[in-house]
Amino acid sequence: MLVGRDLTFTHPRAEEAAVREVSLSVAPGSLLAVVGPNGAGKTTLLRLLSGSLAPQEGEVLLDDRLLGDLGDRERARAVAVVPQSESSPFPVTVREMVGMGRYAHLGPWESVGTRDRDVVDEALERCAVAALAHRQVGELSGGERQRARIARALAQEAPVLLLDEPTAGLDLHYRMELFHLLQELRADGLALLAVTHDLNLAARFADRLLLLDGGRERAGGDPHDVLSREILEGVYEWPLRLVPHPGPGSDAGAPQTVPLRRDDA
Repeated sequence: MLVGRDLTFTHPRAEEAAVREVSLSVAPGSLLAVVGPNGAGKTTLLRLLSGSLAPQEGEVLLDDRLLGDLGDRERARAVAVVPQSESSPFPVTVREMVGMGRYAHLGPWESVGTRDRDVVDEALERCAVAALAHRQVGELSGGERQRARIARALAQEAPVLLLDEPTAGLDLHYRMELFHLLQELRADGLALLAVTHDLNLAARFADRLLLLDGGRERAGGDPHDVLSREILEGVYEWPLRLVPHPGPGSDAGAPQTVPLRRDDA
């Protein structure tokens, strides 16, 4: 269980806090989607939860232990992060990239063993990138590269997975494929948090939503409670309508956001 309590953080030289008094929990077997407009504090919140930023107020707990008290290696075995994008200073294959997820389990001079290779193979298969194992990461499409990043995170064998805008820049096929993968990982018992701009997919796949606005929680809970016209029009400052997802499927009835033209509002 990953818990954030009253988290507050202000970036250097900023006049306003990027995150102010935000509390949340990410439980095993659940998917929490953090949504909100640009500048709402979503990525800063994820960095606080991952330990790459230390909260100036509040605390992050992992099973009742302060995350800041854990060493880098222990923290990496507990929390895996999938960034929105990244660059590599040198060419690397997909297998090599996914293998980096095993570093948290190896000692300073310890070499990769049979189990490490098995874990990497399983992560490659799970994320449907095994056929790309010997390709250079720089040669991949956006969707393939994102699946490889998730495979690397799975190779860490961390029980908590944090994803920052995992569908950014992806087409419809890859967006749906990625959220279906998250659904499978949730069923396996992982605790998942995804920062996303896609309100509609978040409503269809996430157990709970956390809507941020100006660094504060504007609403949180079941998608039907968070995604209301009154709340969303106040946050996004745009006219819209909410309609139920027509189905078929288990997500039938999930609230779907339809932005309107101003002259139709």
